[in-house]
Amino acid sequence: MAMNGGKPRLGCGRLIDDVWASIDQPATIHERSCRDCQSARAALDHLEAVTRSMRERDRGDAAQRPSSRVREAIMAVARAEVRRSRRVPLATTPLGTIDISEQALNDLIRFAASTLPGVRARRCTVLRSPTPQSSPGGPSSAGVVDGGDVRITLTVALSSQVRIPATMTLLRERVGTIVQAQTAITMQQIDIGVEDLYDA
Repeated sequence: MAMNGGKPRLGCGRLIDDVWASIDQPATIHERSCRDCQSARAALDHLEAVTRSMRERDRGDAAQRPSSRVREAIMAVARAEVRRSRRVPLATTPLGTIDISEQALNDLIRFAASTLPGVRARRCTVLRSPTPQSSPGGPSSAGVVDGGDVRITLTVALSSQVRIPATMTLLRERVGTIVQAQTAITMQQIDIGVEDLYDA
């Protein structure tokens, strides 16, 4: 999903705010044939139904208002939908650009972290700077990696039995290696924070 003045766009180019503004109206001709809009409408329909139900149930009763935990869960669903539609380019071919959803990349990073004993992945954020323009001669070969400057921030919980400095080094190597092998993206920066320790 691209950004326009801080507002997210779907893969088809529409602002997600525009989809939300017409969520109580029948789908347009474009929305009936666009998979991006259909996915966004389904997620927003669910979000709207949940929030409407909560408002009706809790109206006038402060004790029944949703807790911060419930509100955060709802927002997590909304954020996940945005990430799922956001795309990170992998390669340029004669037939066009190959990309991956940010959510899929997020899941791959979390999986890579969790393959290391004593590590439990928590939150992950993917940031990507604009891809540099190709040189005048064009790409050096078909399938050239076009992922730009990809950086991640990952928070983890560690077993109390592991050595933190050594584990952090192994974790960066593991994440970088698996992501590069599966997507051809070379991570420019991997920031890892230890959020919690747990008993093995």
